[in-house]
Amino acid sequence: MEKSFSSIGIVGFKDKSADLACALKQITSWALEHPQVKFYALDSLKELVKKPIRVVKESALQKTDLLLAIGGDGTVLTAAHMALGHNIPILGVNAGRVGFLAESRVEGLTKTLDSLLAGDFSTRERMMIEAAVYHGRKCIAKQTVLNEVHVRAHAPERMVNVNVAYNDTCLTEYWADSILVSTPTGSTAYNLAAGGPIIHPSTPAVVLTPVAPSSLSVRPLVLSLTDKKLRMASAVNCSLDLVFDGRITLEMKPDEYVMLSESKLVTTFIRMRHTGFVGALREKLGWTGKPRSA
Repeated sequence: MEKSFSSIGIVGFKDKSADLACALKQITSWALEHPQVKFYALDSLKELVKKPIRVVKESALQKTDLLLAIGGDGTVLTAAHMALGHNIPILGVNAGRVGFLAESRVEGLTKTLDSLLAGDFSTRERMMIEAAVYHGRKCIAKQTVLNEVHVRAHAPERMVNVNVAYNDTCLTEYWADSILVSTPTGSTAYNLAAGGPIIHPSTPAVVLTPVAPSSLSVRPLVLSLTDKKLRMASAVNCSLDLVFDGRITLEMKPDEYVMLSESKLVTTFIRMRHTGFVGALREKLGWTGKPRSA
């Protein structure tokens, strides 16, 4: 990808990690040596940034050439939703614990910026899910998600009874603590903790994972949403909560349903030459394969 970055937005949360201050210090020094690149930080970071980094509102960040998300995967998700519809690539800088989406490291941030300036990087597009909530034939709400749609009971002490149809054909009725529909990006998040499979980011599919199902025969299911839809509705007279990317919660009434499809929008991530998904699995999950010999 041949692209130059003359303006870079910074997204981070000041209470998350001491690494953020270290990252901002490196950016400040680099920016002073490279005045052709302008840096803009979200106004929530105004107490941490120094000139030449400028403090701006979110709307100004949405006009930059690149978003630098410094933190864990939650910070990257926040940046992804800021970039939604604005065609801005995102580079995640890991200042969290695992950070599957934040591939670069705080310690090497100066070299990362040098590589960006030199064009030594590639881009990867991640699919997203379009979630549309209907009352009858009327669409009453829409959300676009990068990680997952989490379906849970509105009353926290209850399990969920959910009817699921795939491409207008009844699939089954789930009875579980909750249900996840995750993208490949989200497959390494809550889905992984719930026992769902990891899906390679380039795979055009989602995984339907029941969390603590009442039947041992129920297993996660990988499905394509390309030109297909997944319909979910309460099987009983109870409201459900729809949680989108862990950020937005919407109550779905018993006479409503949600339709999930592949979004026309994608999230674009910057990937440095030395990073990759397979390497992240080995490093961040501690995969060892066969037992090591003594």
